[in-house]
Amino acid sequence: MSQAWPYAGARWWKFDFHTHTPASKDTTAWQAAIGTADELTPQKWLLKYMAAAIDCVAVTDHNSGEWVDGLKAAYSDMKRQADAGNPPEGFRELHLFPGVEISVQGGFHLLAIFDPSASSQTISDLLAKVHYSGTRGDSDGVTREGAAKVIEHVIAEGGLAIPAHVEGDKGLLQIEQGTRKCLLDTNTVKQVLKEPGILALEWTSGSSSPPIVLEELKLRFASVVGSDCHSFKGSAVPGSRFTWIKMAKPNMEGLRLALLDGQEVSVRRSDQSDGFTPFTTPDHFIESIEIRNARYMGRGKTGASLPLNPYFNALIGGRGTGKSTIVHALRLAYRREQEVSQASEAGETFNKFNVVPKTKTDNGGLLDDTVVRVQVLRNGSPYRLTWRKDGTENMVEEWDILSTDFMPSESQVINEQRFPVRLFSQGQIAALAGDSQQALLKVIDDAADTRPQRNAFEDAKSAFLASRARMREMEGKLSGHESLSLALQDIKRKLERFEGSDHTVVLKNYQRTSQQNRELERQFERVAKLVEDLENVAATLQPDDLQVGLFDANDDSPALASIQVLNSVIGKVKQDVETSAAELAMFGQTLKTDLESSPWFTRIATAREAYHQLKESLQQQGVKDPSEYGRLVQEAQRLDTELRKLNTLKSQHAELRNTAILQLEQIQVARRAISHRRSEFLQATLHDNLYVRIELVPYSRDTQGIERSLREALGVGDNKYADDLYQEQEGSTPKGLIADLMMADELLGDTPSFEELLKTLRARLSQACRGKPEFGSWFNRFLKGETDKRPEYMDHLLCWFPEDGLKVEYSRKGNGRDFQSIGQASAGQRAAAMLAFLLAHGGEPLVLDQPEDDLDNHLIYGLVVQQIRSNKQRRQLIIVTHNPNIVVNGDAELIHVLDFNNQCHVKQTGSLQEQHMRQEVCQVMEGGSEAFERRYQRLGGEL
Repeated sequence: MSQAWPYAGARWWKFDFHTHTPASKDTTAWQAAIGTADELTPQKWLLKYMAAAIDCVAVTDHNSGEWVDGLKAAYSDMKRQADAGNPPEGFRELHLFPGVEISVQGGFHLLAIFDPSASSQTISDLLAKVHYSGTRGDSDGVTREGAAKVIEHVIAEGGLAIPAHVEGDKGLLQIEQGTRKCLLDTNTVKQVLKEPGILALEWTSGSSSPPIVLEELKLRFASVVGSDCHSFKGSAVPGSRFTWIKMAKPNMEGLRLALLDGQEVSVRRSDQSDGFTPFTTPDHFIESIEIRNARYMGRGKTGASLPLNPYFNALIGGRGTGKSTIVHALRLAYRREQEVSQASEAGETFNKFNVVPKTKTDNGGLLDDTVVRVQVLRNGSPYRLTWRKDGTENMVEEWDILSTDFMPSESQVINEQRFPVRLFSQGQIAALAGDSQQALLKVIDDAADTRPQRNAFEDAKSAFLASRARMREMEGKLSGHESLSLALQDIKRKLERFEGSDHTVVLKNYQRTSQQNRELERQFERVAKLVEDLENVAATLQPDDLQVGLFDANDDSPALASIQVLNSVIGKVKQDVETSAAELAMFGQTLKTDLESSPWFTRIATAREAYHQLKESLQQQGVKDPSEYGRLVQEAQRLDTELRKLNTLKSQHAELRNTAILQLEQIQVARRAISHRRSEFLQATLHDNLYVRIELVPYSRDTQGIERSLREALGVGDNKYADDLYQEQEGSTPKGLIADLMMADELLGDTPSFEELLKTLRARLSQACRGKPEFGSWFNRFLKGETDKRPEYMDHLLCWFPEDGLKVEYSRKGNGRDFQSIGQASAGQRAAAMLAFLLAHGGEPLVLDQPEDDLDNHLIYGLVVQQIRSNKQRRQLIIVTHNPNIVVNGDAELIHVLDFNNQCHVKQTGSLQEQHMRQEVCQVMEGGSEAFERRYQRLGGEL
């Protein structure tokens, strides 16, 4: 698994610190097999460690280096075969560290481990210098040199000295049974432990109790373990015990620095690594950035390309070397231009970069043919995002396994859901702690993913506004209700002159039967409309076509069978609907035909005939306008029908009004859910944070913020209608709507009561919009005028809520105590609090441009460094910095050193384990040497 690790920079290697070969005389089984068919050969030995997936192995025979050269020769031969395409079965890369287990004067064993370039002769020379008196390969003697001298010789020869199995037999820290007192002479133990060359101790078990002397000395040593394998049977076999070591390359330099870093940072024992997965990468991370033809970067044939590590990447260099250009390029590739406020310092800087200069003296970091290409890994699949200044061929590509190349993705969407990243340009972090909390709320919303709650809030508002619009439409039609009612009353009075006692029965019978006939016709028309609706529904019942090539007839037959059943069900439902429509049409026609031949229909015709005879009789009696009666009857019928419709509409209006009231309550519920989600996220994220606390204040209690929000909703400029909204003068009590809201200080923690006050405020505004004298005359006139021009104006005010507020507190000492308001903090403390929050959550790549701005060095080390170390296993970090503590003590896996020589370019790429990179850090970054000293306080000699 580790062998396939494709990323540049430091990584974890599986290291066995303690092994034996047949050169050790106490390997009984191997000794017995010498000269037989089962004799252990160097290649067989190597293959056993390869099979155990060991990356690095220290060959540490008892007082002998006899097998070192043979193992190296065998491995070289196997590697040649592998490079030629014909590897021995079971071959994988293995790095051999020549070494020896020395029996030291005083009665303990010491591992001496050397660089892979060392040989058997290196070991022989060392044993000669320490005057080992016993048999080579055996432990029947000890060195004539004392322990301190032996360690000095090991270090002088370029090796590492590690006391072996310290708590076991022949161990430096073996204790007397039932006590914590050293079995060996305490002075000897202290002398050894105080040697500056001792960086690590080999503990057979990670749970062993140390002797009291180790606690008294208060020295820190890396704890390592090896298999101490003497045969390939039993429990101490290859892979049974090992140590994870973090290095860029497996060599003595990398190993030495890893041991100095010690536990958790660069060393992890196999028996204390539960849940440790060194090759697990974040779900989303950037694999590389490529910039071509920018104004000051990437104008060569190959452009500028930066490979990245999945964990912590540092970009360093002097001023003007292109570090921020990388951040700007990422912002363009990820289409995050709108995330920086145009009015902010970060926004102005980005805008100056994001243009093509017209003259040599103009701002601008781009050219017409600038291209930015970012390769990302998204849930295990490689993607490539391309941005071009000319707008051509901007695309999303994804890796195609069949063609082994990038191909255009079916979706060209680039957004924060599909390709998440957090980008903070220089100065943007400090701005989060500014007076306006909107930027910080946006970060919280993104991190807490409040999209479902915010969408529900917008949907609730849209539903309410739609209901209100329909109500106004109904109200326009209902406005004629009173005039229609009066007109009908007038006509009825006129009809009374015609409806004498002799004619009352005929006229009323005609009116009643006419109304019944119209109602019956309406019922049959409704049936015809239902038939038409059913036929339309049946026409829509069609199964969707399958995407061509999506399913395979053989492999996906269960899925295809399910789809076929679904299609059959849809067909059956369609047939049932069509049958129902036909049956309804037939029954309607049959009933209508039957009715026309019924006694009831005859009675209707008789009433109509009697009515016509009455009209003729009235004409014969000298009525001047005998047709007037018929017209009045028809008009009365028409008006009656219209009034019935309006009465139905009035009922619908009342129902819709009740619906709108419920929808207003839903808006409140949806708005409350946004606050709840934000608060829930902040509590979960920062409950144990030592540096910052952020408490959500629903709807805020910030007078200026609420006033600004309300004025924006009203469309009223600053200071206008101050008497009605908010006015505060020195020596007098504030007055206005906002003042009334904020006077209730005791409601700071009582959100339901505060919501009621907001509801009252909105109700007063609503009344004024309707013309009620709630406020001063000018403000009343304004509200009424706006509502007359735009009736929906009042509806939007009813949906208004202040934005949430944030109570941000910081711990001055970063120890989780003495939290104070961030308003009392210095610029550095504000930035530190915001940085602590940003580093406390999220799994997406986090890009920070000079986060140390305004931070004191103790904040950088105590806050930034510690959180970087805890963050980088779960998210990728890309940090542009001038501060060496962030790079050195944050333990950057990969460092890019940028320089300027007519063009910005990458001068060096590597990790801190490499000498040339440490020199670059010291040269480029002020305080680099001090940072190394702080990290490696116990390291002697040159870093």
